[in-house]
Formats: sequence, structure tokens, C-alpha cells
Amino acid sequence: MTALSTQALAATSATSQTFGIVDMNRVLQTTDAAKSIFKQMDAKRKSYQAEIAREEDKIRSSEESLEKQKDTLSKGAFEAKQKAIEEKVIDGQKMVQNRRQVLDQAFGSAMNGLRHSAAQIVAHIAKDKHYSAVFTDDAVMMSTPDLDMTDEVIKQMNEKVKDVRVDWKKASESVAASAGAGK
Repeated sequence: MTALSTQALAATSATSQTFGIVDMNRVLQTTDAAKSIFKQMDAKRKSYQAEIAREEDKIRSSEESLEKQKDTLSKGAFEAKQKAIEEKVIDGQKMVQNRRQVLDQAFGSAMNGLRHSAAQIVAHIAKDKHYSAVFTDDAVMMSTPDLDMTDEVIKQMNEKVKDVRVDWKKASESVAASAGAGK
């Protein structure tokens, strides 16, 4: 009976599985590389906002100038200038939409790169710890804290992936290509 119990125990041990759990949202928010992405996004957003504000000021100035000239211009000249301003407004709206799309495209691409790096690190840790599987924390209803590998993932991410460059040129080209295809 003892030999049978030992064999059963050995079989159970051989088939026991270990799992890891990672909070990917925390990884994608708190690592140095994530913070780098957010900082780059914020700087570009501020740059775009300043550019948009300058364009709005130009349009507002043109509108004010036209309003002052209203009584001195012929109806045709006034309407032509008014139409030119309306076209500037439309161009400005297109610029705003373009900038938003570039921001979205660049952010998505940078975060995909960060996710890929995190997945590689998760796979490496899982291999080292002989995990059968790793789940995201939102896929797990309950677990013991010792299964959480988030801190280790963040630590290794901060050591190995210091920075993720946001590729503004690629995002701009992608948005331009999409806009061209939509025409």
C-alpha cells in the first residue's frame, strides 16, 4: 500500500500545475517605459494644442478684420473673403482631426510595443519559474498573493526596457495614407 501511495503522490506531483498572475494594466501604467510614452504623448499633445491655438487666433483675427471691412467692401468681395475664412475653418477642423488621429495611432503603436516587451518578460519569468500558464489578473476571480508576478514583471521591465520611443513619423504617414485611401 505504501508503494502505491508513493506512486500516486508522485503522479499527482508530476501533473500539478503552477500558474502566474500579472496585472497588465499596472505594468502598462507604472513601468519606466510606460511613463516615457505618457511623457512623449503629453509633450506632443501640448505642441499640437499650441499649433491649433495659433490657427484659431489667425482665423479669429481674419474674422475681426473682415467685420471691420464689412461696410467698405462690395458684397462680392466680402463674400469671397468670408468664403476664404470658412475654408480656413474647415482646414483647421481637418488639422485637428488629423492631429488626434496621429496621437491615437502613435499611442496605440507605442503601447503595442510595450505590451510585446511585457509579454516577452512574462514568458521569460514563467519559464524560469516553470509556470504552466500565466493569466491576467482580470481573468482570475480569486488567487493567493504568491501567484502574483506583477512586481517582478515591473522590476524586469524597468531594468530591460527603459524607454519606448513614440514613432511620430510612422503615425503621421499611416494617418496620411489612411486619409488618402479614404478620398
